[in-house]
Amino acid sequence: MSNGITDLFNMSKPDKKRYNDLEKELEIIGIKTPNICYQCSKCTSGCEAMKLLELKPHSIMASVKDGFIDEVIQSDEIWDCVGCYKCLERCPQEMSPVDLMYIVKNWYVSSGKQIPGDYQILLQNILSTGHVQTPLDINDKNNKNCNRKSLGLPEMKKPIDQQNFTKTISELAIEGLI
Repeated sequence: MSNGITDLFNMSKPDKKRYNDLEKELEIIGIKTPNICYQCSKCTSGCEAMKLLELKPHSIMASVKDGFIDEVIQSDEIWDCVGCYKCLERCPQEMSPVDLMYIVKNWYVSSGKQIPGDYQILLQNILSTGHVQTPLDINDKNNKNCNRKSLGLPEMKKPIDQQNFTKTISELAIEGLI
C-alpha cells in the first residue's frame, strides 16, 4: 500500500487498517495480496462487465492497492461484476479481482447499507424460485410467441423443498458464507 498519497477528489487518505483486514480475508480464501498487481489490465480486457458496463477490475485493484478501500466500497462499479472469474483466469499474477469485489460487497452489506434494487430483486427471485429469474416468453423473427414448452425445452425445476432451500440460503447469507 502506498503512503503519503491523497485522493484529490474527496481528500481521503489511504486506510491501512482496512487494507490489512482485506489482506487477511483474501489470505483465508487463498488469494494473494493486491500489492502484486502490476496493472497489466489483462483482467479488464477479458471482463464481461467491461463490455457493457465499463467495469475496470484493474482500476479497482489499483484503488485497493493504494488503500482507498472505502472509495471502492462506495462505488457502484463493484455491483457491475458478473462473477465470471475471467479476471482470475487471465491474471499473470493469479490475482482475483472478483473475489476482492465479493469481499467488498459483503463489507458494504454488513455495514448496514441497502443492496441496490436490482440485486434485491435477484435475491428475492433466488429465494422464492431457486432461479435468478423466471423464464420469459419471447417473440421469434416472425413475431410468433415462443416459450420453453413450444421450443421443446424441459420445464424449469424448483427446489424440492422450497421452505428448507430458502431457510438454508438465508442462514448462509447471515453467516456471511455467500
